[in-house]
Amino acid sequence: MKYCKKCGVLYATDVCPKCGIQEPEEGEAPVADQKTVTRQWIGLLIGIPLFIMAIYLVIYLLYSH
Repeated sequence: MKYCKKCGVLYATDVCPKCGIQEPEEGEAPVADQKTVTRQWIGLLIGIPLFIMAIYLVIYLLYSH
């Protein structure tokens, strides 16, 4: 079933029965630049361990007092 974002109706046809808007066809996602992808992966590889360490630090500070 499809969901019309304009009027909030669920429908099974190609066109929304309430407002008559046709859902755009889903195309392929645009390909990202390799430099951007590499930078995002590096951010994830550094950011996730830092976030986990920050959680451990907060827990340590809460229980050390």
